[in-house]
Amino acid sequence: MNIQRLRNLTTGRLHTEMGHIYEDLGIITGETGLMTHMLPRAMRAVEPWLREKITDARFWDGAFDQSHVGEIELPTPTEADRKAMNAMLRNLTRSPEKP
Repeated sequence: MNIQRLRNLTTGRLHTEMGHIYEDLGIITGETGLMTHMLPRAMRAVEPWLREKITDARFWDGAFDQSHVGEIELPTPTEADRKAMNAMLRNLTRSPEKP
């Protein structure tokens, strides 16, 4: 995976173009049709899996850094991984219960 595209997901800062965020989150989660308002929750849902796979602290520094370039091997999530991500995504989208 292109490092700048991955930094879109790990830093929360746009390093490439918005379309890449939709595409990459869709590939990782297996979900199609993610909408703009869902992106922050989808990013939170994939973060635990990404942190497990991407351990280099530079990816998690929160900085806009266009000098961090190249390709990195990102494995394809398993069905169990995707199931966990999608469960987290569903939980993040639920409205809090009213008292």
